[in-house]
Amino acid sequence: MRAPSPPLPAFSTRRFRARAGVLGTWLLLGLGLTGCPDAPEGPLRPFEVGTGSMFTALQEGDTVELHSGFQGGQHVFVSLRAWELTTLKSRVELSLERTSDGDRVSSPYEVDLRFSPGLQPGEPAQLEGLLLVIPDARQAVGQEVRLNASFESDAGEHGADSRTVKLQWASDLEP
Repeated sequence: MRAPSPPLPAFSTRRFRARAGVLGTWLLLGLGLTGCPDAPEGPLRPFEVGTGSMFTALQEGDTVELHSGFQGGQHVFVSLRAWELTTLKSRVELSLERTSDGDRVSSPYEVDLRFSPGLQPGEPAQLEGLLLVIPDARQAVGQEVRLNASFESDAGEHGADSRTVKLQWASDLEP
């Protein structure tokens, strides 16, 4: 018959591993239940990102202007349009990232907004003249950047679009 093992010290590797395993399991369960947001479940809608105070379509490689604000900042005018929306109130997200390294060069933009309905049946709903702030123009001007836009309506309708463009200073103060 074997003699019983001596009692473990207050801190032991075996106890630590057991507690870490339990804690890790709870952590993983918590992340699985509340962690990464799921993709929207509602219908995907045709959606387009553009520029200007009035919608101007963008093609890959176009130039987008950076405007000086009256309070010392600088921004890009972004306009959006979406088709087939049944609910106009939406959460809109915008970002501008350098393509060379993927770094974001814009301030975070995640806002609840209301699209303006199209004037005629079949015309898109629009959001025009949104100001996407670029805190440090030196990090963006003259660079190839990716303009990203997405929305999700209160009804779950959603869309996303992006364009790779070049950023340059605007020639005037108005868009």
